[in-house]
Amino acid sequence: MFSSRFAFGPRKWTGGILVCFFSIQLIFSQTTDQANGIASDSLNKSLMQSGQWQIEYDLSTGLADISFAGKPLISNAYAEVRLPEPVTSRDYKFHRITHEPVVDHFGRGIKYIVESFNDDGEKMTQTFWLYENLDYFLADVAISRKGGVTSNFMSPLTSETPSSFLPAGDDRALFVPFDNDMWVRYDAVPFGRPVTSYEVSAFYDNASRQALIAGSIEHDTWKTGVESTTASNVITSLRIFGGITSTNITHDVLPHGKISGETIKSPKIFIGYFTDWRHGLETYAVANAIVTPPRTWNSGVPFGWNSWGKIQFHLTYAKAIEVSDFFAQNLPDFKNDGVTYIGLDAGWDALSDQQLKEFVDHCHANHQRAAIYFTPFTAWTHDGSKKVEGTDYQYKDIFLYANGKIQTVDGGVALDPTHPGTQALIQSTIRRFQQAGFQYIKADFMTHGALEADHYYDPKVTTGIQAYNEGMKFLDQQAGPDMYLNLSISPLFPAQYANSRRIACDTFGAMHETEYMLTSLTYGWWLGRVYDFNDADHIVLDGHDEGENRARATSSAITGIFISGDDFSATGSAIGKQRAEQFLVDPAIDDLARIHKKSFEPVEGNSGDHAADVFSYQAKNGFYLAVFNYSDTNRDFTIDPARVGLNAGVYNHVKELWSGSDQTMSNPLLIHLLPKDAAVYKFY
Repeated sequence: MFSSRFAFGPRKWTGGILVCFFSIQLIFSQTTDQANGIASDSLNKSLMQSGQWQIEYDLSTGLADISFAGKPLISNAYAEVRLPEPVTSRDYKFHRITHEPVVDHFGRGIKYIVESFNDDGEKMTQTFWLYENLDYFLADVAISRKGGVTSNFMSPLTSETPSSFLPAGDDRALFVPFDNDMWVRYDAVPFGRPVTSYEVSAFYDNASRQALIAGSIEHDTWKTGVESTTASNVITSLRIFGGITSTNITHDVLPHGKISGETIKSPKIFIGYFTDWRHGLETYAVANAIVTPPRTWNSGVPFGWNSWGKIQFHLTYAKAIEVSDFFAQNLPDFKNDGVTYIGLDAGWDALSDQQLKEFVDHCHANHQRAAIYFTPFTAWTHDGSKKVEGTDYQYKDIFLYANGKIQTVDGGVALDPTHPGTQALIQSTIRRFQQAGFQYIKADFMTHGALEADHYYDPKVTTGIQAYNEGMKFLDQQAGPDMYLNLSISPLFPAQYANSRRIACDTFGAMHETEYMLTSLTYGWWLGRVYDFNDADHIVLDGHDEGENRARATSSAITGIFISGDDFSATGSAIGKQRAEQFLVDPAIDDLARIHKKSFEPVEGNSGDHAADVFSYQAKNGFYLAVFNYSDTNRDFTIDPARVGLNAGVYNHVKELWSGSDQTMSNPLLIHLLPKDAAVYKFY
C-alpha cells in the first residue's frame, strides 16, 4: 500500500482527473485554490464510490452530491454540529479525504474519511461506509478540539437543496413516533407538509413504491430526528440529526442532553434507495439488528392471557386461579410449544408473596407458565420521603428531575435508571418474581427512563438514551436469558434488551381500536425484524360484535404474539367465554399466529394516520392475504394480484381461514366483507 498527497498550492496543477487508490489523500484549501485560479471542477471534487453508490465531494465547499445507480438523490449535503453555535463542513478552510477497504457484518466496501479543519486545531470528520452490494450507505460525523468540545446536536447529513428523484404521484413522508404512548399514530403524510419523524423516516411514491429511507442505526447516546420539508414530488430539505426532544412526542421538558470530550460523535445513520419502501424499511430494521442483535429467544411465539384486558384493578388471587383453570379446561389448545402464559398485570400487588408462589405453582400444574408486570423506571408515588423498598434510599433520591422538579408522565414519576437505588429496586423485584417462578415480565412505562434530566447519578451519563441503555442493560442482566421480556409503553429503540414490544397502546376489542393498532402494523410491521416479535396487545372479545371479534383476533394473529384479555374467572361474562372458544382456538388462525418472526406487511402505504385495509405475508407453505372492513357498511374489495405479490392467473386453491371455505379467485381478486369484519385468505 502506498500513500500520496496532492497539495494545491503555489504551482498550478495541470494533470487530469485524480483517481483514488487505497489510501490516497486529497487536501484542498479553498483560499489557496481560489487565489491561484483553479476552476476545473474535476480538480475540486473527489468521487467516493462503491457498488452503485457515488458521493461527489466538493473539496472547495465541503458539500456532497449523493447518487445511486446514476440517479441523483441528495445534493449539496453537509454535516452540522452545534457548539452551541452552528459549525458545518462548509465552514472549514481545508478538506482531506482518505479511504480504506472495509469488511464487516454489513459486507465488503470502502470506508471514506473526510477531515475538515482550519488552523486552530479543530477538526470535523465525516465518515461514509459504501458497500459493494447494498442499497444503502452509512455515515456519521465527529468533531474534535483540543481542550474538549460539547454539543447536543450533531447532524451527519443536512441538505437544503431540492431533490426530485421520486416520480410525481402519491408521494409520502412517513412520521414515525418515538414511542407508543398516548395513542400516538404513525402518519404517511402527503408531500407538501413539513414532517419531523423519530429515529427513521421514509420518502416514497406509493404508486411506484420507490423510496428513500433515512434513519439512525445507533441508539446508545442520541434521540435521532429526521426533519423534512416537501413540495409536489420534491424533497426540499432534509436533516438527520442526533439531539431531538419534544414535549408531546418524547415527553421531555428539557433540551437533549449534551455530550462532551476531546472528540464527540453523532449517531451512525442509514441512507438507502429502494424500489419498494416496504423492503427499504425491512432492510433498515435488519441493519439495526446487525448493530445490536435481538435478545435471544429459542422458543416459539408466546400465546397467553393478560389481566389488563378486562379485569384490570379488580384482580384477585381467586380470579387468577380461575382464569388459569379456564384455559386448562376450556381452551387446552390455545398454546404454542405446549405453553400458555397466564399474566398478572397492574394490580398484582394485592396478592401476597405466598399467593404469588401458589398462583405460579397452579399454572405449572396446568402446564402453563406465569407472567407478571413491572414498571422499572416509574414510581407511583409523589412522596419523596417514602423509603425505596429493600434499600436505605428515599424516593426523592432516585427521582429524575428537570429544572429541579420531578418529572411526571401518565401519572407516574420518572426514576433515574443509573441510580443504585433504582437498580436495587429492579434487582429485588426481579428476584421476587424469580423466586415465585415467573418466566415472563411485561415491562411498562419505559419511556420514563429515557427522559432528559438535570443530571444522572452516573456522572458519565449525560443524555436520556444513555441513561435508558444503562437501566435496560441492568434489567436484562437481572432477568437472565430464561425470562421473556415484553416491553409495553416504550421507545422504538434501543431494541436489544427485550424479546418483544407492543406496537400500540391499550388496544382492546372495538373496531376503532383494532384499526388504531393496525395503523402501527401498517407503518411499523418492520419492527418484527428488530425484536423477536411484535405485540398487538390483548384481545378482548366480550362486549363487541362477532365481526369485531374476528377482526381483533386476526389483527393479533398477523402481528406477532397472541395474547387474550377477557375475564375468564367464575364471575366473568359467559359471552366472553363462549367467544373465546369460538375465536381463540380456530386451528387455521392459531397455526397462522404460530409462524415465527412474522408480521404481515401493508399492500398500500397511503392511508395517512389510519390503517391499511389489506395486508400480505409470504410464508413457506403459502401466501396469506388479510382484509379488513373498518366501516359500518358492506364493502367490496377489488385487488390486483400483482400489487399484493401474486402472479397473474386463476387461483384454484384458496381457503378463507375463518370460514374454512375453499374458493376460486381470478384476476382481479374480488372480496366482499360485512361491516366491521375481517377475512384471511391462504393461497396454496
